[in-house]
Amino acid sequence: MWQRGHTSDSFNIPFIQQHNNLLFGYSNRFSLCAPRAKMGSAFVEDPGVEDFLGFDLTALEVDEAYLSLTSDDPRALSLFTRNGDCYGCPLQRRDIKVTAEGANMTLPTAHAWTFVLSESTEEYLPEINGSVCAFTEANLGEFGVYELALENNKCTFSTLKDPVFEYGAMVIALAVYAGLAILCAIATQVYKRGVQSLFKSGVAEATSQVVLHMGESTESAAPSTPVKTAKKPRLKSLDTVRGISIVVMIFVNYGAGRYWFLEHATWNGLQVADLVFPWFLWIMGVCIPMGLQSALRRNTPKKKTLFRIVKRSLKLFLLGIILNSLGGWVYLDRYRIPGVLQRFAICYFVTAGVALALSPKEAPKYQSNVGIALSDILQLFPQWVVHILIVVCHTLITFFLPVPDCPTGYLGPGGVALLQDGEPSPQCIGGAAGEVDRWLLTASHIYQNPTAKGVYSSGAFDPEGVLGSLTSIFQVFLGVQAGMVLQCHKTHRGRMVRWLLWSAVLGAIGAGLCGASMNDGAIPVNKNLWSLSFVMVTSCFAFFLLAVCYLLVDVWGVWSGAPVFQAGMNSIFLYVGHNVAYNLFPWHYSIGHMNTHLELLAETLWGTTLWVLIGLYLHHKGKFYTV
Repeated sequence: MWQRGHTSDSFNIPFIQQHNNLLFGYSNRFSLCAPRAKMGSAFVEDPGVEDFLGFDLTALEVDEAYLSLTSDDPRALSLFTRNGDCYGCPLQRRDIKVTAEGANMTLPTAHAWTFVLSESTEEYLPEINGSVCAFTEANLGEFGVYELALENNKCTFSTLKDPVFEYGAMVIALAVYAGLAILCAIATQVYKRGVQSLFKSGVAEATSQVVLHMGESTESAAPSTPVKTAKKPRLKSLDTVRGISIVVMIFVNYGAGRYWFLEHATWNGLQVADLVFPWFLWIMGVCIPMGLQSALRRNTPKKKTLFRIVKRSLKLFLLGIILNSLGGWVYLDRYRIPGVLQRFAICYFVTAGVALALSPKEAPKYQSNVGIALSDILQLFPQWVVHILIVVCHTLITFFLPVPDCPTGYLGPGGVALLQDGEPSPQCIGGAAGEVDRWLLTASHIYQNPTAKGVYSSGAFDPEGVLGSLTSIFQVFLGVQAGMVLQCHKTHRGRMVRWLLWSAVLGAIGAGLCGASMNDGAIPVNKNLWSLSFVMVTSCFAFFLLAVCYLLVDVWGVWSGAPVFQAGMNSIFLYVGHNVAYNLFPWHYSIGHMNTHLELLAETLWGTTLWVLIGLYLHHKGKFYTV
């Protein structure tokens, strides 16, 4: 999946934890906590001045601040830093000397920092003990100016200029789109009432004319053509969920206004961008039982159905391979093989193939109340066995496959988070998952810039790699289970209760696997590894989202699903299109420096809205593109 990069030095840390509270204190030797930065009053991220004490504030990028360092200590001191996003990392020495003359540097502000002044000449410090000056949990704010000073053996950290309020852009965007939604709802109601009024007046006029011509006769003529049976109404909630997924995917792929919590987690953790891909896979699984049941009712030979499954899988895989060349990456010696659509293809082929092989021609009839209540699970029991075996294989490979020069069962990002003999281990990223990809695909044909690279100095790793496809297949199968609920249970209450129960059960399992923590559980939630806990937690949200959309759209009818419903009916077109147009006008533009969340969010929403409008237009014209 294409995603905009972040312009900063190698210590730019995109996104996992939220800002922590700061405490303040210092001693003659070192201080453990820094003062919390005050938020500025500028609602649209205006720093107020262009120059502040010689600092050019216009040169800062989004989520950046200045740090000034001074020391009157005669010793040669080095600055060591650690970002809060770098879990388990040592302090790393920066190429900067702190003297009485002072030094300045630019730092990203998304996560808290630890600063240490030390005489050590080592590249890494495991802890702050023995340092001359130390501050932990130092939260910097956008466009702020800060000072770390060592004077008369006293270490202080102070705010020279308050940061700006960086969330004003989100408030403005929410207000604008809420206003548009209200206006559209009012306009729709006015239009409907106008059409109904015209229709009623037209019917009354036509009726009076019939009475004049036919007199008092109440006999009706036989219809000249047979009445067609009404088609079964389409469940709009399925396309609504798919539409939500594609719209959010476009939004985050187009930058999400550079808000760190809307983008992908660096390694462990779950953020907004991490939800959309698993939801897409899951909703694909929901539709598999419907397609197979339709083919069985038409007595379509299984060989013909299998051919269609293979054909669609190949189309998806080849389309994904083509999209990997966007941006001019056409060098065959290092051409990336995995990708988003490639994973779709593999998961669809396996899940649909297993369902085709193990689905009976006629659904069994259960007589007992227990059998009827559990019919959706019982019908899939053979498939459950197959997919649980797939998960067992994934778990055994993950925890027991030996990886050269790396700990067996390692699930971390490697790099500086895994020092061996004082040196980083970039090749250990992902443990067995990375090793399987390097063995099957070679390091040259996988993704070279994973999210962990800039934070942990990790090596190449593909988030759509081979081993993660096994748990992705299981995620699609959980979608099949949701789809089977639709096939076996016809009441609204029966469907919603089961989806909500599945949501609760999967959420509980996911919380148990990760220990209800980001980093300390047996199997952390990790999108890069597509860990089992990640599958459980994201599927939990998917079941819940489907239940909510089903209630609002198909049961109560208080929401038509627009405008995301229309986008969901052309999701593959919008996915391919937004990737192809990732740097094309009018979806993207640049005005000036573009160094505020407001400017970046406006551009992101503009491009996303254009694709939503395209989805509405295609739906209006009755054009639907599938693979």
